[in-house]
Parts: sequence; structure tokens; C-alpha cells
Amino acid sequence: DQGTINAIFSGELFDLPAGALGAAFGLEYRTYKINDQPGEYSRNQLLWGSSSANVTKGDDKVKEAFVELEVPLLKGITGIESLTANVSGRVFEYDTVDGSDNVWKVGLNWQINPALRVRGTRGTSYRAPGLYELYLGNQTGFQSQTAIDPCVRWGESSNDQLRANCAAIGIPEDYTAAGSSSAIVYTSGGAGQLAPETSTAKSLGVVFTPAFANLSVAVDYFDYEVNGQITSLGAGDIVSGCYGAANFPNNFCNLLERNPANAPAQAHMITAIYAQYVNINKQRVRGYDMTANWDTDFTFGKFGLEAQVTYTLEDVAQIFDSAEASGLSDSDQLGYTGRPELVANLAMNFTRGDWTYNWLTTYVGETSNTDITDTFTYQLTH
Repeated sequence: DQGTINAIFSGELFDLPAGALGAAFGLEYRTYKINDQPGEYSRNQLLWGSSSANVTKGDDKVKEAFVELEVPLLKGITGIESLTANVSGRVFEYDTVDGSDNVWKVGLNWQINPALRVRGTRGTSYRAPGLYELYLGNQTGFQSQTAIDPCVRWGESSNDQLRANCAAIGIPEDYTAAGSSSAIVYTSGGAGQLAPETSTAKSLGVVFTPAFANLSVAVDYFDYEVNGQITSLGAGDIVSGCYGAANFPNNFCNLLERNPANAPAQAHMITAIYAQYVNINKQRVRGYDMTANWDTDFTFGKFGLEAQVTYTLEDVAQIFDSAEASGLSDSDQLGYTGRPELVANLAMNFTRGDWTYNWLTTYVGETSNTDITDTFTYQLTH
């Protein structure tokens, strides 16, 4: 259930030499409630060999106030066709979070002449944990050992890190997990542990729109940093993050339990994985964006072109409080698999009469798994 009451006032307050001062003010009060009731047998763990789930129940209340101003600073002088500032701020208080907090944003828009504009922003953001993330009732599920344990038959793996890490804890290279029970996967909310996620964002760019062509080109520098992002680590992510990492052991390994070699039964078996909601320590990405749009008319039709290029300078992903604790050799993952340095998209279209023809292409820069050896082998068995 959700409820919202708000009041917003907006308009022009008064005239300044460069134009009217625009403003918006607002107050808001919100309520949220969640009450998810699993079935009686699931709730009381009466289903043998099947998942169980507890009640997910909780509520939150939010009080907020905000203000935004559009301030014309200068206009109609040499080198400044117009200069405008946008300033906004918001204060709020969540019942589920200790104390109040705030976010803000400042932006400048400088039209140098009809063809050239400079823009920039700096601001912060905030997200409190959601009710599901806070109050998810304890749930259990099952994963077979062969589906979840990367150390099964690790002697046949070509991943040198996995081989070294599984051997380091004494697991035989021909370990098959034969006769072992399934691993129990526990998921739950993070009430009492989760903190809000916050971020800072900076951008600075230039826009070129010449009069001699229907053309727009924009180049922007961006820098985004997120702290404490709220997420739920999957069971597979936890196990592979532990045993497939460049640094071992690491904090992923603290989220699972495995029988020792001298266990009276089912030696080396993974018994439990704890996949609750957590705060990711830090993420940061910075680089350049370029966008271009151009179209023109010919006697035989109309041609259009759109291009977008992103060149990344840094791409940091750190789940725990250090690269080593996160199982990484380096927190900057730029160039790692799935994190290319350069990505570009190009779209061209031609319209003639009732027909439009499109050609689209995407370029993705080279990536590699920098924490795995360059040499791979495989063994064919029959």
C-alpha cells in the first residue's frame, strides 16, 4: 500500500536584469506498507525438500521538502548571449533511517553565441532501502553441489585461479561431491544492517549547433560515483567470487560454509550460502560522451545520421571495502570482460517518398578477463 500527499508551488517570482527568476517549492509526505504472506506450509517449513519462506512485513514514512530556482545571471553582452543557473535542493526524513538527510544540484548553462553553448552540473543523490530489501522474510532454497560448486572436478578446469584456490583448501582435484546433499541457500532482508545508497555526479560539456547546417555535436565529461549501492548477491556470484578470484580468501568466502576435509560425512560439501541484501562499497565511472545528429534534404530524398560514442577513463567496482576483500587484483575493472573502454553506435537513415531505409551498427572495444591466464586448454573425454 502506498499513500502520497503533496503541495507544489511554481512560477516566476520577480524580474532580474537578465530575465525572470523562476522557482518551485514543494512539500510531500509518503507512506509505504508491505505485507506478503507465504502459504502456511511454506511459512512453517512443512514442505520436505522444498523452499520455505517467512512473512515479509514492514512500513516506512517519508517527510520531504524541496526548492528549485532557475536564475538568469547575464544576458546580451559580448561573449555571453545568456548565462543561467539552476539550483535545487531537497531535505527528507525516513522512519527506517536514522536522522534526516539532503541532496542538492547546481547547474550552469552558458550560451556563448548562437552556435556554441557550455553546460555543467554537480549534484548528489540518495536512495533509502526499499521495504522488500529491508524486511524480506527469511527464505531457503536448494542448489545441487554440481550446479553450485566450482571446485567439483577442478583438476579439469583451465582457470589457474580456481585450481589454485580449490587446492589451497585441500579439495582433491577429482572431487565429485558424490553422495553430498544439496547446498541450502538463505536469502533475507537487511533490516538493521542496510544503509542508504548515495552518489555524486559531475558533468561538463560543450554543444556546437552551427547555422550553416542542421547539425548538433555535444561532447561531455562525466564522473559518477555511487557509494553503498543496495543489491542482493546471488548464490552463484558468491561462490564464484570466492573461488574464482585473484585474491583468496576474500569476503565472498565469509558468505558460505563448507564441510572440512575431516568431516565424518560429506567432506568438502558446501552446506550453506547466505545471499542477503548488502551495500556494495563503491562504484565509480568517468569518461567522455560524444553525440552528433545531422540531417539534410536532397532533391532525391532526406538523409539523417546519429552517432553516440562513450570513451571510459575509469570503471571502478568494489563490492567490499578493498580490492583484495572483493577478490580483485585491482578495483579499476576498465578493459575487463563486459567493461570496454570504447563503445560507439552509429545510425543512418534515408527517406524517399513513403520508404525509409535504416543502417545501424555498434562498435564495442576489446575486453579480456585480466585475472585469468592467457593460456586455455581443454580435455576431451568419452
